[in-house]
Amino acid sequence: MTRELYKKLCCPVDKHDLEINIFTKTEEGEIIEALLTCPQCHRYFPVIYGIPILIPDEYRDEGLEKPMLKKWGFELHEGDGNNERRLLKE
Repeated sequence: MTRELYKKLCCPVDKHDLEINIFTKTEEGEIIEALLTCPQCHRYFPVIYGIPILIPDEYRDEGLEKPMLKKWGFELHEGDGNNERRLLKE
């Protein structure tokens, strides 16, 4: 994913701008692993293998996301009853 693409992305739930925490990128600046977060609804969206995963909570694959989250020191917790998943820094 490029920075230009990141600047065009928004939260698929509430359309707010996303914040980014980059973990790995290529020498050319291509973002390989990152975590996009929405400051409004507090949802997170990982970037895995350069692909931003911007799909609704109920369709996401925790098996794909958990290893990357754990690798970078995050722990996944279920939200407060509205299908919202939150991240905690370990």
